[in-house]
Amino acid sequence: VLAAVASFDILRLRRSVAMPPTLAGHAQSLFGDARLRRDVPSRIVNLSLISHTNAGKTTLARTLLRRDVGEVRDAPHVTTRVTAYELIATPDGDVLQLWDTPGFSGTERLAERLAGSGNPVGWLLSQAWDRVVDRDFLLSQRAMRNVRDTTDVVLYVVDATDDPAAAGYLDAEMKILGWMGKPVLVLLNQLGAARAWEAPLARYACVRAVLAFDAFARCWVQEHALLEQIAALLVGEKQRVFDRIATRWRERNEDVFRRSMGVLAAQLAAAALDV
Repeated sequence: VLAAVASFDILRLRRSVAMPPTLAGHAQSLFGDARLRRDVPSRIVNLSLISHTNAGKTTLARTLLRRDVGEVRDAPHVTTRVTAYELIATPDGDVLQLWDTPGFSGTERLAERLAGSGNPVGWLLSQAWDRVVDRDFLLSQRAMRNVRDTTDVVLYVVDATDDPAAAGYLDAEMKILGWMGKPVLVLLNQLGAARAWEAPLARYACVRAVLAFDAFARCWVQEHALLEQIAALLVGEKQRVFDRIATRWRERNEDVFRRSMGVLAAQLAAAALDV
């Protein structure tokens, strides 16, 4: 009995010991704020927001989530951590998860170094980048690790007001994403000269579809178009899971519509009675 009590006390002590602050900070610097989910992986569909820095990823995340998350400023590298957000879940436990990631930067230099490696992705992800001297590479590494290890579909956000001919980063970033082997859905944000981007993006095999999707527009038509494009890029069990998620998304929108119409009808009826 005494041995059992002693074993229990030791176990309780181990569970109560927190990770030292220095180790906790180091772990957070490596892996960001993403939490490891305990759910069955096959029941989760993961979408990763990827882009050149300051293209509007976090703004788009806020639009899709319908709430404020992260920090938004007109500056490069505002987002420095990889963070997961639950977009929606079904009663049966299917989950649509959105990952906000640091923006790519210095990718022209990065692509050159990767091209000289026999295993570009493995080489980049195995390096220990200095957070001051090689900050661009460190943040790109965090984004790439998320794509390689987690994502089912990459949502690559483009500022459509930019001139694609002047976007020197595009070719390098598409090469990097091509090495990752994940389907890429390009979202044209801000809807500037959107048509000008179609031909440049068509050159890349990893780009499976291009969709005009303004990060500031909360539009259900756009949302449903996005869901359809994502569904087309999934296969097997993930596609079946996503079909249930998309149905739940539409049901949620219809519920919001019905409740909104009820509020408007009540207000109109009250105004009519006042007359």
